[in-house]
Amino acid sequence: MVNIKVEKRDGKLEDFECEKIIRVVSAAGLDNREAKILCDQIELWLGKIKEPKITSLQVRDQVLVEIQKINKNAAKKFIWFEKYKDKNYGVKF
Repeated sequence: MVNIKVEKRDGKLEDFECEKIIRVVSAAGLDNREAKILCDQIELWLGKIKEPKITSLQVRDQVLVEIQKINKNAAKKFIWFEKYKDKNYGVKF
């Protein structure tokens, strides 16, 4: 488990929760084993960060890197979903 805060787009800080990533990547098409492997990779990446917090967009970008390694079709669905969410926040993907 990683002890790091995630700054959401609205500025709120939340504890990092791997379960949220597992839910999203599972919805995109990863099976439970693949989702857990991806989450393990994200936690390893977070463990290398020397900052007490990270933005949700940085986490999203790293999830995209990892999901593309596991399942290209799930990556496409993840990108589509994130682009849909970004319309509400004015973020360019």
